[in-house]
Parts: sequence; C-alpha cells; structure tokens
Amino acid sequence: MTASNRVVADITYIQTAEGWMYLTAIVDLFSRKMIGSAMRGHMRIELVSSALSMTIR
Repeated sequence: MTASNRVVADITYIQTAEGWMYLTAIVDLFSRKMIGSAMRGHMRIELVSSALSMTIR
C-alpha cells in the first residue's frame, strides 16, 4: 500500500520564550512535507481547525 493521499497529524507541546505552546502538525506521508500547522497557548478545537484549514488551502 502506498502513502499517496494519506496524512498524519500530531499535537505536541514545546517550551518557548512566551511559555508552553501547543503545536499541531499535519504531514503528507507521500512527500514527507508539513502541509498544515498551527500553534496556540491552549489545546482547544481552534488549534486543530486552524491546522486543518491551512492544509485545505
């Protein structure tokens, strides 16, 4: 099975100068490129929906 038309998403937190931030990344498995991402100071629906919107655009 090939990885075309497949993506993977992950949510992680990282420490920044502004404090702890949550990062959502969406990666195309075929090209291994990040096709969507968002970073917020909270882990609410806006975090994931922003990354998904970027992916669709």
